[in-house]
Amino acid sequence: MKNTSKKIIQHKIVDFKRFGFTLLALSVFMYLGVIIPTVTVTPGKMMPLMTGTVVLLGLSLYFFTKAIKYKKDLQSDE
Repeated sequence: MKNTSKKIIQHKIVDFKRFGFTLLALSVFMYLGVIIPTVTVTPGKMMPLMTGTVVLLGLSLYFFTKAIKYKKDLQSDE
């Protein structure tokens, strides 16, 4: 494998991890908005917050698995 191709894959791994951690942090804040009791949280607001939390966790998992896949591919080529 070429050196430039390895660099591109390494940059993708870093980017996917960064996206994953960002989405994970955002989902934690959304989940905290659901579990911290306030007067303004109604069932109409809770459903979109929980849906958003689940979607963001799913996307975070997707990006982490892509990073792991690229890392395994990079290690197998060496």
